[in-house]
Amino acid sequence: MSNKVKFCNLLVFPLVLALLFLSGKSYAKEFSETSFLIAKIQPSNFNNQRLLDFLESNNNSGMQFSLTEENGEISLAGSQYSFTSILEKINQFITADSAKVIPVFIHFEGEMRVLDSIISHSEIASQIFYLPRGEAWPTMDYLIQANRRVLFFVSGNVENPGRTIHFTDDYIFQISAEMAKTGKNNKTNLELFLIQDFENLPVNSIPGSNIQNLVPDYINFLLESWTRYGKKPNFIFVGEEILNFNFIISQLNSFTWITGTIRGAGKTFEKVYWKNPEVSVTGGRFSFPYRGGDELTLTPFVPGYRMTPEQIIVTGEMEVPESYQIMANPLSLSQGLTGNFHFDEEIQNVLFPEKTYSGENYSFSQDIERGTVLRLPENSNVNLGSPEVFGLRNSSFTVSCFVKFSEILEFGDNAVLGNYESEYRRGLHLILRSGHPYFGLWANDYISEEKLEPNIWYHIVWRYILETGEQAIFLNGRNIGSSEGHPPFSGTADIHLGSALSQGASLRGYIDDLHFWNRPLGSEEITRLALNEEVKTVEESKSTQRLTEGKALITSLVLIAIFIVAVILYFIFRKKKTVMKGNSVWVPEKNAANQVRLFGGFKAIDRDGNDISALFTPKVKELFLFILIATLKNQNGASVSEIDEQLWSGLPAKKVSNNRAVTLNKLRKILQKFDGVEIVTQNGHLLAKTEKSFFCDYAEAYKLCQISGGMDKTQLEAFFHLVKNGRFLKGLNWDWLDEIRGYTGNQVIDNLLKLAVYYNNTNELPKMDALAKRILEYDDLSDEATWLQVWVLRQMNNIHQAKFHFESFCSKYQNTMGETYPMNFEQFNTHFSDLLKINGLK
Repeated sequence: MSNKVKFCNLLVFPLVLALLFLSGKSYAKEFSETSFLIAKIQPSNFNNQRLLDFLESNNNSGMQFSLTEENGEISLAGSQYSFTSILEKINQFITADSAKVIPVFIHFEGEMRVLDSIISHSEIASQIFYLPRGEAWPTMDYLIQANRRVLFFVSGNVENPGRTIHFTDDYIFQISAEMAKTGKNNKTNLELFLIQDFENLPVNSIPGSNIQNLVPDYINFLLESWTRYGKKPNFIFVGEEILNFNFIISQLNSFTWITGTIRGAGKTFEKVYWKNPEVSVTGGRFSFPYRGGDELTLTPFVPGYRMTPEQIIVTGEMEVPESYQIMANPLSLSQGLTGNFHFDEEIQNVLFPEKTYSGENYSFSQDIERGTVLRLPENSNVNLGSPEVFGLRNSSFTVSCFVKFSEILEFGDNAVLGNYESEYRRGLHLILRSGHPYFGLWANDYISEEKLEPNIWYHIVWRYILETGEQAIFLNGRNIGSSEGHPPFSGTADIHLGSALSQGASLRGYIDDLHFWNRPLGSEEITRLALNEEVKTVEESKSTQRLTEGKALITSLVLIAIFIVAVILYFIFRKKKTVMKGNSVWVPEKNAANQVRLFGGFKAIDRDGNDISALFTPKVKELFLFILIATLKNQNGASVSEIDEQLWSGLPAKKVSNNRAVTLNKLRKILQKFDGVEIVTQNGHLLAKTEKSFFCDYAEAYKLCQISGGMDKTQLEAFFHLVKNGRFLKGLNWDWLDEIRGYTGNQVIDNLLKLAVYYNNTNELPKMDALAKRILEYDDLSDEATWLQVWVLRQMNNIHQAKFHFESFCSKYQNTMGETYPMNFEQFNTHFSDLLKINGLK
């Protein structure tokens, strides 16, 4: 018999349990590793003293009950027992034992506001723990020491559970022991694990036998579930049978378990696959039971990433670490690429350029959005050859393309790719069926609920994962549906583009950028493809790498030479004290060609000198500015998720990706009218790539603000020249713009006050007045700018106008702030004269 762990066949015997109890973890430190028996409270057992004593004395127990609301009063369903009386019992439990943590599950269909109010005014209100969504559960020690020992979860038709109660479906992955041994895998990223109906688990029992004689059946189910989902069962619902199941927690805790986290791209993964047949899909935090003496091998994988380490191997002889940390590094898009077709006036697989392809009735067409594309009308096709070439047979695979249907059949199929076999698992057909994306392997299929429209370019991906049998379809970078348990494709007949089902279906449209991989792509990779990221072959990547390395070598040699020259010049001129500061700025004329100005309003002038500002519709303009500003701030641009959240908040998810794709295409077409600027896709981000030929006043001003040590006079004057046309993006109002607009305003005020110091030293009063006016445009209640303006007028012996400006400022202050300005004219001048002298203004 193999010494590898066979969780699904694991038998539990009292002797083994006893030995394991001595050697394993007895108590979990993490809340997510702690198990609780959950008793059902009903009118029939509400005052059962034996049950109440058990709940009070057992620190691994909790309770569930249903509540009803009538005339604003909430009570235990089917009784007159008030909810307040239940809270009093909970208070009794936690008062009796200061180390007791108790989870409470409520089913409720009433007004959450009333329920929340009762809890908030109860004796236990200060001892309730609430975890905001997205955060990790704390340790048991934290809950006890912080005296936050009551955790409420609610289910039912409720909204806005508030800040005291967790909505169960948002926090806990749930399965039923009675109905099935599988759960909803789309919730496996949740940390906590609940098993319902445990008392109704089907077991091989003899009528009249004691539950405790069936320990292996119950424990095996818990271990299998723990292994399948990578989570220790946290909440085991046992109905009214809790006194009969009092052995469960100690038996479960007798097992040693290993825990760990799988992270990549700076975050814990929400969905992790495993190459272990007994393991389903888990979240990025995992826990597995381990029986000493056996060897346990775990092999995780996440599409689009390489794991380090690739496997976890645990043996009885080794010391198991407290937690395993697995790092996931993104794969190159060229990894596993088996087909790469662009259709630039020819049908060619870039990976095998010598290969030729035959077909019927196809042609090439010029598309306004995508350039040259392949046209495949009715009864046309291209034979791409054997599926073996593309790694489709008995393997994971991904197929990606852009496609536009000129006609979508209401009661028929539009074929993108397929073969002409018609046997189970052998008939490949990646199609639309009555407008719905369809993943077909002949009687082994999946269809999406999404319905497409004609004459729109879509990016569609079909992905198959061998280990789980998952068929998934992505539309414009978004997963629009999947199902698991599908055997792999095993057909051998040639693959046809634009035809399937024994030529019974045609594409009836256009296709571009067709790619095949013999691996499942990750969701982030698919998003990048939907954003038109170029897929380079391994050779192209190596060529680029060699070119980059060559440039790096040349750059290094040049830098060394420059360093040597600099050292020589330093020693030659070391007695000279003149220091030159760089970062000079060239500012073109206001209406010069090839520029975008953001100060004083949005203005765009193309390479030919035409004002094309009107071509930027509000949403296109917003997308451009969001990407440009994000690129200036972090050099990586804006992530797709950030863009979706800020620009299309509140829209249904299925519409967001379509809107983004359409808006991005419009933006890219407009930017083709400029030289030196484009929007590129890189690692799931959109960034604005610019060259020196393209000018943007805000970009230059932003760069000046990043100078270490601040700007000199020349740079400050250049900065003023950039910003003097008016407020940053005047007339545009988006919520996300507030932060950068505030930053820009502060920079303008601070740096123009610094420039005023230089002008004061040379007594250039008109220039100082111009600076004050510009500052007041950003902040019309700026004390410093008002004082500067008043000071200039006083220096010019224009006292009456100085007082008029001050009185206007005071009036505006009172109207805005609702109170009188705290200083009179003389106090104002004295105060700011003393305050600003330290900055050189006298």
